[in-house]
Amino acid sequence: MIQSEHLSRIFTLFPSLSEISEEDWNQEGIKVLQMEPNYIIEEGQFLEFVVMILEGTVRMYKISASGREITLYRIHSGECCPLMTSSVLGETEYEATACVETTGLVLMVPSAIFRAWTDRYPKFRQFIFKSFAKRIVLLSSLLDSINFKSIRGRISEFLIQLSEQTGNSDTLYITHDSMSVELGTAREVISRTLKGLEKEEIIKLSRGKITIANRETLESYIE
Repeated sequence: MIQSEHLSRIFTLFPSLSEISEEDWNQEGIKVLQMEPNYIIEEGQFLEFVVMILEGTVRMYKISASGREITLYRIHSGECCPLMTSSVLGETEYEATACVETTGLVLMVPSAIFRAWTDRYPKFRQFIFKSFAKRIVLLSSLLDSINFKSIRGRISEFLIQLSEQTGNSDTLYITHDSMSVELGTAREVISRTLKGLEKEEIIKLSRGKITIANRETLESYIE
């Protein structure tokens, strides 16, 4: 049984869940758990639970046959993974890999119960569909970026976005390996492009750190 303090937080983050009846909340298997960094849910599984994030961050990514990774998106508090919910609703294999990035708290809803709630509660069903729509737009943007933008444009856009996430800081702590995972391209391509930007005095490189030296020019490369 979910404790009352957890329910209060759940309803704040997921208002649509407030329509779930007390009887449905008391079903066996529904629980709140802490998830530790680097816990992984691998692609290809038939999921027994849907994970809804109360706090923390989970990264969703795909791995190619050659072992290269690309980040699809991240989910944070108040969100759940549409690929996970579509897998559960369709009773198909999970089409991505999920990795916990920061220690967090999650609501675990057994798959059968999740399907029943989606059928029974209109507001909850609407929340799930809105989640689908939001991520479809993001994935479409990712595909456009990969297929139509130059690697210089993609890297410039990534650095500016990372800077904005850290309060427009010009100092970014990220490795070339991490960038290759985020952008889904080879480390050598990332390093070569970054060195070209450094040669133009647009950025400065040091171990595990990139400093934006000319933000205006960097932004001009965004396509």
